[in-house]
Amino acid sequence: MASKVPFKDIMVGSFAGGLGFLAAFAVYIFIALLLFVPGFILLKKEQAKPKEQQSMTMKVLAYVLMALGMVIGVGMGSGIFFNELGSEF
Repeated sequence: MASKVPFKDIMVGSFAGGLGFLAAFAVYIFIALLLFVPGFILLKKEQAKPKEQQSMTMKVLAYVLMALGMVIGVGMGSGIFFNELGSEF
């Protein structure tokens, strides 16, 4: 026997669930950007300095901020990031 739920209710429920998923995903991406972008800017400022004036502490802080942004941002691009991080040190 077929379900008595109208097709319209199924579509509305599916659409609402999809929007909820996208809204939650957007929050994670926003938080990730709030961490990643300052880390990236900090790293670029340190790399612009002469080699003898670069602070290892600032570079590590920049990489930590960027890594946290990657992890919170659902790991998008994290493989490339950690590969480059390995070649940096």
